[in-house]
Amino acid sequence: MDKKEALEHFVAHLQAINRHLRHASHSRTPQPVTRVQWLLLRHLRRRESCTIGQLAEHLNVRSSTMSQMIDRLEKAGLVSRGTDADDARVKMVCLTESGMDMIRQSEAQWIEELSGPFDHFSDQEREQLVDLISRLHAYMRESG
Repeated sequence: MDKKEALEHFVAHLQAINRHLRHASHSRTPQPVTRVQWLLLRHLRRRESCTIGQLAEHLNVRSSTMSQMIDRLEKAGLVSRGTDADDARVKMVCLTESGMDMIRQSEAQWIEELSGPFDHFSDQEREQLVDLISRLHAYMRESG
């Protein structure tokens, strides 16, 4: 198998695993969110709070599109808007406790979904898999 074919197989399997995890998570979540909303929520978890402009830039959408998305997430109780401590004119978006709970529950479901299949690997294979994925992630961060 050449490099291109190996990469195509890798991407296909990675996408299939991702779809499986999203499906398992959304089927148990009372109010599923879209993939883009999920990325936004996870970004807010890492950053604690962001402006709408920062979120729009992160997801490469217009600020007006992001405002509409924030409206829907705010209505669902997953995010809230507040003012910046340094500049009251600036509106900050942050996760609510419900938003944080949704992320925690989804991640716990992902671990549960992966636990059985992960058991088919030996301890050494699990360590090797985690090491390889970690290295791939590090190389990707370095390059862009």
